[in-house]
This record gives sequence, structure tokens and C-alpha cells, in this order.
Amino acid sequence: MMRSIASSKRVCARCLSRSRLFSTTVKHRSQPSSDAVPSSPPQSGYARLTNRGLISITGVDSTTFLQGLISQNMLVANDPSRATRRTGTYTAFLNSQGRVLNDAFIYPMPRGDSETATSDDPAWLVEVDKNEVSSLLKHLKKHKLRSKLKLRALEDGERTVWSSWKDHAEPRWAAYNLEPESPSPFSPSSAVAGCIDTRAPGFGSRLVTPGEEDLRVHLPDETQVAGSEVDLGTYTVRRMLHGIAEGQAEIIRESALPLECNMDMMRGVDFRKGCYVGQELTIRTHHTGVVRKRIVPVQLYANSALPSSDTPVYEPSAAVALPPSGSNISKVDGRKGRSAGKFLGGVGNIGLALCRLEIMTDIVLTSEGSQYSPEQEFKISWSAPEEASPNATEPGEVKVKALVPPWLRQYISSGARNIARKVDNQEGHRAKELLYQLEEEEEQRRNE
Repeated sequence: MMRSIASSKRVCARCLSRSRLFSTTVKHRSQPSSDAVPSSPPQSGYARLTNRGLISITGVDSTTFLQGLISQNMLVANDPSRATRRTGTYTAFLNSQGRVLNDAFIYPMPRGDSETATSDDPAWLVEVDKNEVSSLLKHLKKHKLRSKLKLRALEDGERTVWSSWKDHAEPRWAAYNLEPESPSPFSPSSAVAGCIDTRAPGFGSRLVTPGEEDLRVHLPDETQVAGSEVDLGTYTVRRMLHGIAEGQAEIIRESALPLECNMDMMRGVDFRKGCYVGQELTIRTHHTGVVRKRIVPVQLYANSALPSSDTPVYEPSAAVALPPSGSNISKVDGRKGRSAGKFLGGVGNIGLALCRLEIMTDIVLTSEGSQYSPEQEFKISWSAPEEASPNATEPGEVKVKALVPPWLRQYISSGARNIARKVDNQEGHRAKELLYQLEEEEEQRRNE
């Protein structure tokens, strides 16, 4: 019996699940089409972050529960009464080895919300990578045990996450985030939550509004929200220009370390708080170790001269191939050795990479010196992947230059000075102990 025409055109579901590419399948390109290239970010504006998801945590034990799981402090710092913080904040969930599970923002649930209107129990909103909501929920449920709280993933359209900025300046209510004892800028009946985005100076604000309406519906005041709405791609360009990694496509789950992701200088880690999952390695690295790798913005270029700018320059029309995420960075015309860094992601001719600072930048971390040379160029090379790869891309090569933002350079330099002081103090103590030991030995010889 002959098969019908309709059935002969069907594709096997097993083949689809393996992401197999057929001759009629359009392959993913390393560079998006010209009409999909994001525009340069404006000085003022706001963006709807459709790539972020929300989880609500409500109940009498919700604050204590989060205190034991995140790197940030859920209590007001230096408060003898141990009051609960009333501000949103940047933070991270870590595994027991101190590796990042999820980068996140935590917001107090607005008291005007339907979930909190009938109860005085603490309630929080957790903002994470949208693709990681189910994974984080599993992690939270695993640690819930007998805690009196409720966990719920918010539906699409229930609330909207926004990024807002104005002329690279903090909004008038910046003290709300930096001084937890100050009152909220929103009225008690407001359904808006938010905080200052502390991941880079002047980066702007993070806001969560109910429903899918435009941000200006809830915050029409020009002093709070300025400019017009831009798309998610333009926000991504602005974020990468500031050297900020976001989501598990860039902050690799169970692989990235919080200090290598700059979470210490982004105010995402409180080194004074008590025990939490993953604390031991994080605290030990902060106090005794040297962070040799950091995420920094990078400039991609072809065979042209080495860029002279100290800051990344985004050119939407630049014809540069975008390397696959996770590609190794190596020296141009250099001997094969350890990787100088790892490319994390990019847009157009800019991106983010986890770089070995003393190889790819002029930053000196220890007295051992640096391997950096201003004339040395670096490259990213990649070969054609297997046919079944879901992120198929053509083979290619592109040159890359690591750039350190001024605020990151200042933080690292101050940390290096502190380490140098510690080393000097340790050497001073050792010298004194050796001197005392020699004096005692000399006195023993005299007595003999």
C-alpha cells in the first residue's frame, strides 16, 4: 500500500530531538543578519528584560531561608536588632563548592501586592535567568525541608522586569539601595519593586512592575524614568560595554566563581554575614587568595591594526565573525600553552571574556610580575562543529583585545595594594621571629 503524500513529508521526532540538520535546515550563523543587529544604546532609556524570570518566596521563614542560600545579606548591616533589609540587591546562589548556580536580584515583595496584602509575613521576589527558573526552583525545594514558606514561579505577563538608566547617573532615590534604613521611594500601596543596579557605576536601576504595561504607566515622573524604550539587544550591548555578565550563558552554571565574575566589586557578596551555601571557598579566596582571572569587556577585530582605545567601541556595521561561546583565547603566533582566557558571548564587535589579567592586561597582581606585552595580540580560533551541534557555526578566526573598565581597575588595584600590605606584614613578622631566634641561639652559646 502506497503512503500518502502528507505522511511522506513528516520528520521523525527522534531526529528533531537530536537537533539534526537536514539539507533544508537553515544553519545558525555566527553573526545575525543586518536587520537584527542592535543599535547603540542611548544616554537615557529603559528596556523590557524578557530574558529574565521571577520566583516568589512568601512565608514566615522566607528571610531566614534566603539568608542561608545567597551570598548577600538579608539583614541590615551593623544593626544590633538584626532588622530585615527593606531594599532590593544583586546576589548569587552558589553550590557547596562555591561555584555559581545563578546570578540573581532579590526584591522585597511590594506590600500592595495581592500575595502580601492579607499577611504581615515577609515575602520576596527572586529575579533570575528565565531559562533557569525551573532549575533554581528545584534547588530551593531541595533546601526547603520544614521551612514555613511557599515557592512559586510567576507566569509570563504577571510581572515585568525592567532596566532603566539616565545619562549614566544614579536616580534621585539612589540612597534607597545604599542605605537600607532609609524609606522606600515607592508609596506603601505601590506594586512596583526595584533597586539600584550596583554591578557598574551609573549603570541605572532595576525595576519590577505588575502586568505587561509600559514602565511609564507606573512611573510617569521624568526624574525616575527618562528616555524611550529600547529593545533587549540594545540593553545587552550597553551591559557588555560596561563589562557586566548576566545569566548562565555567560556566568556558566556550576563552573564560574563569584569573584572571577566580579560579584565582589558589584556588591553581590557580603563578606561579613554568617554561614551560607558556598561561603567557605568564597571567603577564603577573598581574604587569602589572588583572583587571577576576571570577566572583562573585549573588542573583536579582524586583520586591522590593534585597537588603541582603552574602552570598547561598538560599531553595528562592523563585519566581524562572532566566536562560539566557550572558545579559548590564545596568543597570535605564540607557542601552544595554557589558554589566556575564554570567550563568553558577544554582540557585533564587542563581547565578554574571562581573561587571565596578567597575560591579557597590564594589571599586576603580585610581585611575581606580569607576562603582558602591549604589542602582543590575541586571537580566537574555532573549527566547524559536528553536524548534530545545536549551535552550529562556520569555522573562523578573529582577534580580540581585553579592556579593563576604570572602576574595575581601581578596585583590583586597591585589592592588590591590600595584599601587598599583608605580605609585607607577614614578612615583617617572620623577620622579627628570625631575629628573636638568632638572639636566643647566641645567648645559649654564651651560657655554654
